[in-house]
Amino acid sequence: MQRKILFVDDDQSILDSFRTMLHFKRKEWRCYFADSGPAGLAILDRHPIDVVIADMRMPGMDGGDFLKEVEKRQPGAVRMILSGYSEMQLLLKSVKHAHQFLSKPCSSDTVVETIRRVTELSHILNHDGVRRVVAGVDSLPAIPDLYVRISEELSRPEPDLKRLAGLVERDVGVTATLMRVVNSSFFGFYDKVSSPARAVVLLGVEALKGLVLGEHLLREIKGDSLAGYSVNKLWEHSLETGYFAKAIASIERKDDQFVEDCFISGMLHDVGKLVLATEMQERYAAVLERVRTNSGPVYGAEGLEFGVSHAEVGAYLLGLWSFKARVVEAVHGHHLPVVCVADCSATMIVHAANVLQHELRQYSGYTHSVMDEPMLESLGLADRIGAWREACKKYMEKA
Repeated sequence: MQRKILFVDDDQSILDSFRTMLHFKRKEWRCYFADSGPAGLAILDRHPIDVVIADMRMPGMDGGDFLKEVEKRQPGAVRMILSGYSEMQLLLKSVKHAHQFLSKPCSSDTVVETIRRVTELSHILNHDGVRRVVAGVDSLPAIPDLYVRISEELSRPEPDLKRLAGLVERDVGVTATLMRVVNSSFFGFYDKVSSPARAVVLLGVEALKGLVLGEHLLREIKGDSLAGYSVNKLWEHSLETGYFAKAIASIERKDDQFVEDCFISGMLHDVGKLVLATEMQERYAAVLERVRTNSGPVYGAEGLEFGVSHAEVGAYLLGLWSFKARVVEAVHGHHLPVVCVADCSATMIVHAANVLQHELRQYSGYTHSVMDEPMLESLGLADRIGAWREACKKYMEKA
């Protein structure tokens, strides 16, 4: 299927350069070009668009206002902003309406690779209705107590970044939301950031103040917004799965970056549950009722209700937000790691950490995932389960 890409920039020379650089992709992508926000909206009214890339600084309607309107008219479209580093305040204004941010000047390779990556996400989440809902998520909610403490710290005359980092890495929603921003090419970091604490340091106090206090990117979760789901259990399970994945990767003697990727993948593996429970509350309440009645696994009940599970939803969201491919794959496959290669991959490690966390904490009330021992056997890893279990137990004792 030919993807439809819309470029909006008031500089005709930039539009011409995009047209030239993407000529070789004409069989795969149908590209449209507009020299203003209103002209771009006119194209949107005539054609369904997969990806929109808009310049931040345009006369009349700037990129942030334009993408806000795109979100209303075609909520399933992937939205990107092109911006210069000197435009920090304008960038912060647009952060709620753009999935990703590209820095100017932007190489043709970066543009092509970014479009390719987001258009290929459709194989993860092929349900149009759910995809539109996920594409409309601009941030994930935080635990009320942590939200208040983060806001209070940022309101101090001299906020402590170390204290902020400690608060952020205790919350799934805050971690995912801030890493979405810091991993954009706008900030110019060559490697994707996998550490919540490092994300806080790289953003810095002023950017954090703008995001949290100025644009209110973070929001606290409401007690009645999880459709009967236990917030505390969800956060406890997510955080501990992250630390279990880190422990398993460490004893397998993986490098520091791989270990950090496993931690963030484990921490965010159930982020799709948070999306479904807060954005589609009534339907997710039906999922939980089915689980309580039939004692089946949650992801199975989600499949019956939505046609997809939280694994696909979470992976699609993180892919939209420019997380590492390794993290997206691990979140996608944490229940059914059938795409693992012959290696101890992050996907398999997060799968094992998720199963072991349920096993060791012994949650009651519904059926949990079981270890994919045939897959581990095929990878020559079945004899490592005992060592992984012991590593997780040691973490629990230390914690």
